[in-house]
Amino acid sequence: MAYIKPFQAWYYHPQRVAIERVVAPPYDVISHEEARLLHAKDPHNVIRLILGRADIQDLDSDDRYRQARNFLDLWTREGILSHESKAGYYLLETLYEHPSLGKKLSRLAFFALLRLEPFERKIVFAHEQTHESPKLDRGKLLRATGANFSPVFALHEESTHVVDEVRAGCEARAPLFEFTEGESSRHRLWFLDGPSELDRLSQTLDRKRVFIADGHHRYETALKYADEMNAISKKAGEKAWDYVLTSFVRFEDPGLLILPIHRLVLNSVVVDAAEIKTRLKKHFVLHPVSRSVLEKVSEGSITEGFGFALSEQECYLMELKDRTTARQLMPDGKPQSWYDLDVNLVSYLVFEPLLGIGERTLERDLDYTNSVSEVFDKLKNKKAVCSFVLRPMKAQMIKEICEWGELMPQKSTFFYPKFPSGLLIYRH
Repeated sequence: MAYIKPFQAWYYHPQRVAIERVVAPPYDVISHEEARLLHAKDPHNVIRLILGRADIQDLDSDDRYRQARNFLDLWTREGILSHESKAGYYLLETLYEHPSLGKKLSRLAFFALLRLEPFERKIVFAHEQTHESPKLDRGKLLRATGANFSPVFALHEESTHVVDEVRAGCEARAPLFEFTEGESSRHRLWFLDGPSELDRLSQTLDRKRVFIADGHHRYETALKYADEMNAISKKAGEKAWDYVLTSFVRFEDPGLLILPIHRLVLNSVVVDAAEIKTRLKKHFVLHPVSRSVLEKVSEGSITEGFGFALSEQECYLMELKDRTTARQLMPDGKPQSWYDLDVNLVSYLVFEPLLGIGERTLERDLDYTNSVSEVFDKLKNKKAVCSFVLRPMKAQMIKEICEWGELMPQKSTFFYPKFPSGLLIYRH
C-alpha cells in the first residue's frame, strides 16, 4: 500500500525573508494580474520558480525553465533558501473563512514524501482527467530544477485522531512559520522529528490507499520523470525522484472544503443567447430564478439541478428532463452516481452535442472559476457568453469515483484553500 517517509526540506530562511511575501498560490490558479503582483511583491517570490519571469509567456520557450533554475541556484548560494539538517514531517494548521458562508474553519495537513505508484496498482488514485499541455510545462520545470515547489494534495482514510493528537503536542513549541496569506487564511507550520511523532504519522498510511485531491498534473509529471530518470540511472535502489512532495489531509477532517468549479463559455463559441436556450431545452427544463439561487447552488444548498446564467438578470435552474435519454448520450458502463454528476451532465449533454465544444477546443472555448461573483463579472464585461454554475461534490463521492476506477472531467473540484507554493521545497 502507500508508503511515505520523512524528508529534509528546503525552505525560505526565516531571517532573510518574510514568508508571507514569498509564497504563492499553485501555478494553475494564478491569473496574469496576480502573477504581476506577485513578481512585484518580493524579488524572491516563488513565482519566479514556478512560472518564470513575468514577461515570458511562451510555454515552448525553455528560457523560463532555465531562469527558474538560475534563481534556485542563486538563492541557494545566497542563503535565501535553507536546508533542514534532519529528516522529518511537517504539520500545517490552516485557519480560514468559508469564502461564501463566512464561517470559520480549521484544516490539518502533514507534509511527507509519497512513493510514486502507477495508477494501475490501485495504491494512489486519481479522480480527474488531465491534459497534455500542463504536464508538458511541469515536466520541463521538473527536469530543469529537479525540485517540487508545490505539494500534491492527497486525501487518506484515517479513523483515529493521530493527526489531531500530534497537533495538540505542538502547542508548547514555536512553529517554524506562522503567517497570514491573503485576507482570511492563517497558517502555522511545525517541524516534527520526534521518533514517536514520526512513527505515528507513518502508521496513519500503513495499509492505506491515497486519493489525489489536487495536483494530478504534478503527480503524473513526477511519475513520467521518475521513469525517464530510472531508465538512464545506473544506481541501485530507490532514488530521490521516486518520491513526490505531498500534503495529506484526512477525509474526515472537519476543515476539508470542496468548492465547485463553474464553467464559462467564452466568446470563441459563436452562438446567441436565444439559440443557446433553445438548444438546452432539448434535455433540460429551464426554471427562471434570481442570482441568489445560483449562489445557493454553488454553496450546496440546492440539492436538485444546477445553474445556468446569461447575465445577472437572466438566470435559470436547469432540471434534467429524462435520465434514461441522458444516459444513452453518455459513455456506457458507469455507476449511476457518475451519470448524476453536474460536471458529467454538462460535459456530455451540453458542451459537445449542443455547443460544439470538443476535447480539442476545451482550452480555447472554456474558462473556469469557483467564484459566482467572477461568473457574473465576466458575463457583464462580455468576456463570456454564458455560464454553468455547478453544485459542490462531497469527499465521499470523490472516493467512490476513484474506487470505481472512473475519472471526472478536468477541473471538477476546487479544494479550498490551496496549499501555498514555496512553503516547503523537495529537491532531488
